[in-house]
Amino acid sequence: MIKTAVISLTVLVTLTGCAHTPESPIVDTPVEMAVAADEVSSAPHFDHAMRRTMEAYDSTGMVAAVQVDGQLVYLDAAGLAEEGTNRPVTQDMLFPIASISKAFTTTALAILVDRGEVEWDAPIRTYIPEFAMWDPWVSENFTVRDALTHRSGLPLGAGDLLIWPDGNAEPDDVIAALQHLRPSSGFRSEYAYDNLLYIVAGEIVARVSGQSWTEFVTQEILLPVGMDQCAADKPLISAGAPVVSGHERAAGAEDGVPTDPRIDFSTTWAAAGGLWCPAGEMMEWGQFWLDGGVTADGVRLISEGQARELWQGVTPQSPRGGLRAAGSTNLAMYALGWSIHDFEGTLAVGHGGGAPGVVSNFLILPEYDAVIFSATNDYRGAASAFNYHVASALVGAPENDFIADWGAAFAAAEARGVEQISDTLVAPETAQPHALSLADYVGTYRDPWYGDVVISQTEDGSLYIDMGRSEVLDGALTHYDGNRFAAFWPDSSLKADAFVDFTVEDGEVTLVTMQAISSLTDFSYDFHDLRLEPVAGRE
Repeated sequence: MIKTAVISLTVLVTLTGCAHTPESPIVDTPVEMAVAADEVSSAPHFDHAMRRTMEAYDSTGMVAAVQVDGQLVYLDAAGLAEEGTNRPVTQDMLFPIASISKAFTTTALAILVDRGEVEWDAPIRTYIPEFAMWDPWVSENFTVRDALTHRSGLPLGAGDLLIWPDGNAEPDDVIAALQHLRPSSGFRSEYAYDNLLYIVAGEIVARVSGQSWTEFVTQEILLPVGMDQCAADKPLISAGAPVVSGHERAAGAEDGVPTDPRIDFSTTWAAAGGLWCPAGEMMEWGQFWLDGGVTADGVRLISEGQARELWQGVTPQSPRGGLRAAGSTNLAMYALGWSIHDFEGTLAVGHGGGAPGVVSNFLILPEYDAVIFSATNDYRGAASAFNYHVASALVGAPENDFIADWGAAFAAAEARGVEQISDTLVAPETAQPHALSLADYVGTYRDPWYGDVVISQTEDGSLYIDMGRSEVLDGALTHYDGNRFAAFWPDSSLKADAFVDFTVEDGEVTLVTMQAISSLTDFSYDFHDLRLEPVAGRE
């Protein structure tokens, strides 16, 4: 996934940051490191840091890599690739890097910009004529750059239920749905992370190049950069390659369980978060950027101007809370597929990623010629804690213990979320009876961007909800209070149980809305964006 949010809750956090000016080089002369390059492998105690991180987050498994001055100074793996087996995480194991993939999409577009086939500030309708947003003026003026910088005016994660956790939407479905998603802020006025517009961006790559996004990224980026083992989509992973299993756990559970295969990212996700890579090859990706868009073989894939463009901040962000509390950062911006911010007085460029049961983090410190990547096969923020702990050591700020501080914050947030879920398992003492007979809630309800949701009755007379696009989000409805019911999905590890509220007027249901019960629920379960109205002629 590919997504961003508060680390202690949904852990899909992109790195925040400040921008280089357009005139400044991508990589300045490296400053004198706090730790000399030939000592760097031992001084920050990377191995100890990774094991501390795994303990703080109770991780099933983890992989990490650090490169300084073009030298791989650390690469290791620990833990299990899959709970309940003896299969270990290995250094060459492929992890889904989720939203870190967004920078590959912007790089693909930069290649097309260099070729004169795409313009950053051209309206999307130049390439996708049927593209439309809620507002007609916005539809006409929405540019390629707008699609990449999370300033659309849509709310956080808007429309992700089309493809999350196992939504069946195709790119054409995503494009058709956008015009029905209600904005929550003015166009270009606020930062709100999204995935759907990166799917649109991937469609631009496909329509302009005549190749699929996966084909283009593989041939034009992965292979030239030297990322031979990476796959632009899970079905493209080489036979026999070691692949990690993601893990989720029900609220309060001791151990993670392998995620349901049905929630693996579909190909529709590819441009927003589809890549799978081993940790070592992420160092190749980092070095490519430290070299300003030039491969290890000396081939320039994108011009110097476009390399600068992708790291130029566009949309202001709120600095990440944990970093700001530590006094490590003050400014943050989202560029083209990258988050950039100041970190202990130096530039930091990177991104985080969240896939089903896997969280990753990628960080470049250009002035220190350093690249850091880590990933864990649990849906929790261990990767960010490790990366910033190591970054602190590299820049000479060891007083910040992000592993301890963020690990404790995560544990506290987890405890609050567990309590929220526990509180809903029993209806409140003041609960009111439902206004209608259960049969009167039955019917098909439709949202114009999502599609149909069906409420039915089982043989024992209880209500059942079928979310239409999803197989894993189908389950019994339990009465909670008045016209509010609760959907407790069969897979409790999703931590995505939801309230289902029926608006009743004149003895009939006129609207159904939903909202997540717990703060642990990932923002891509955007139930709150649904406005389900009864379909005419429903039973």
